[in-house]
Amino acid sequence: MPINILSQETINKIAAGEVVERPLNVVKELVENSLDAFASSVTVEIEKAGKNLIRVSDNGCGMDKKDLELSILRHATSKIENFEDLSHIHTMGFRGEALSSIAAVSNFDVKTRKKGESSGWKLSSNGGKNVSVVPCSGSEGTITEVRDLFFNVPARQKFLKSDSTERSRIISSFEEIALANPEISFKMFSENKTVFSASKTNNKLERISDILGKDFAKNLKRAEVEHPKVALDIYFTGRDNSLANKKYQYLFVNSRPVNYPKWLTHCVYQAYRESIPHDMHPGILIYITIDPSEIDVNIHPTKKEVKFADEQSMYDIVYKIIKNTLVSHSYPEIKINIEPKEDVALKTPYTLNNFTHQHKENYSLRKDDNVVAEPISKYNPKNYSIDKYANVFARQQEFSPESFDENIKVLGQTFGTYIVVENKDNLYIFDQHAAAERVRYEAYLSQIKTQSLKMQQLLIPETFDISPSGAAVLKANIALFNELGIIIEEFGHNSFRITAYPALLGTVAIEQIIKTIVSDIEDDKNAEMKEKTDKIIRCACRSSIKAGDSVSFIETKKMISDLFKCNHPFTCPHGRPTAYRISLNELEKFFKRK
Repeated sequence: MPINILSQETINKIAAGEVVERPLNVVKELVENSLDAFASSVTVEIEKAGKNLIRVSDNGCGMDKKDLELSILRHATSKIENFEDLSHIHTMGFRGEALSSIAAVSNFDVKTRKKGESSGWKLSSNGGKNVSVVPCSGSEGTITEVRDLFFNVPARQKFLKSDSTERSRIISSFEEIALANPEISFKMFSENKTVFSASKTNNKLERISDILGKDFAKNLKRAEVEHPKVALDIYFTGRDNSLANKKYQYLFVNSRPVNYPKWLTHCVYQAYRESIPHDMHPGILIYITIDPSEIDVNIHPTKKEVKFADEQSMYDIVYKIIKNTLVSHSYPEIKINIEPKEDVALKTPYTLNNFTHQHKENYSLRKDDNVVAEPISKYNPKNYSIDKYANVFARQQEFSPESFDENIKVLGQTFGTYIVVENKDNLYIFDQHAAAERVRYEAYLSQIKTQSLKMQQLLIPETFDISPSGAAVLKANIALFNELGIIIEEFGHNSFRITAYPALLGTVAIEQIIKTIVSDIEDDKNAEMKEKTDKIIRCACRSSIKAGDSVSFIETKKMISDLFKCNHPFTCPHGRPTAYRISLNELEKFFKRK
């Protein structure tokens, strides 16, 4: 086939297909132009989910006639002058393709008046052709109208979803932009009805409350990190407010809403791993302000993805601050100032010291990776009451120190699953399996760390067979099992034998535990060594006291005592709560005694 040179019209339509897939792309591009024009107020109007009309009005700086004429040409932009400028992008847009692409597939009008000028100008075009620019009146700022979107590209129209779906996508995108820019007021109308309104504010939490709801916002915890090259402002749900889906997870980089990169998603879920059940999700909004030279925003046509120059350092910072707050026994608002040494580059390893919050406790980082931060004064059950550590309930609050050992009263076991305990004016219900699992898990970690793992030797080694795929996984990880005290030897083609395992596991079906661990590792082929180690330990600890097991008084008291020596007493290793509190005051209110 002969090679043809495409017409400019065809080129423009192809470019439009990359930038403008659906109405929400138009809304996003036009609103971002308003933000780049320093608007303090932006209004969006749509009809028929943007297919018939999209109108974006702002009070920004506007354009003069020359800039207006250039604005719909391809690769015409006021944001950059040369390639080097891409390393210092402070604006939302910069490619110079948006208006050209939008105009190519719509009937397009722009009315604009530059600040300080007595009159304005109007540009009109039809599918990118028949461009005219004439004088017009109007207030300072810009009004952009996009009508009959994709009228000349019917193939694009047929791929659009229903009006309700497209409208929902537009509103969601608009909400993201509003969350990212609380200092700007936003309004949206659909079919002349108000569907969205947010007044400008200097308080991010107020904007979050306006958009995502007061019930969600009131339960958020906040942490800030400041550094010469990066600042983070993070709002996130705690242990007791996890969600059934990922709906409330947002990332904003330099006021730009972007998708979570895989490494950051992994970071967040790793931080929450022991704090919420595995089938629940955190709500989290991360605001990042960073030197533009440390990121690349030019890796996606719609600029929804950002690449960081030093992902590992960012991972460490976000993980540590979320983890630290989640494992705290109360939920302070934490602010961290990171004072770097002479080299302030982002690649410099971070030392997060001087953690302070409303109770004025100082925090320091541990060197191990399992627990991120702890109060400098070690948790000691002799100095603190059960109340001090039982804040796994709906209200996170501090209690005055009392003697733990003297005041506890074990009332017994109920439903074969729960331990009931009385302590002063509170009643506590412990999930015996969750509590025992937490105790065993941390004991296992501690013995490995201190190289004091006590072993239980088998007089007669246990032999077992496993599937070929399982055998391959086990052979590849047999050294790791042995390091963790589960001593396994090959005993044939797909056969193995167990000669010893950690004594703290007690009397267990060790063969079944190993097979379960192998299955877990096999399902996650990309797991790193640290993740595999944790899988083995967690799985081994599942054999702790189970629901239905009878537990003696002495066992119960020791388990509860050991639980509050743990670094994470509120949840089991899989994120389920260990206890529930009912106060005497609550009981008296229920029975109308107060």
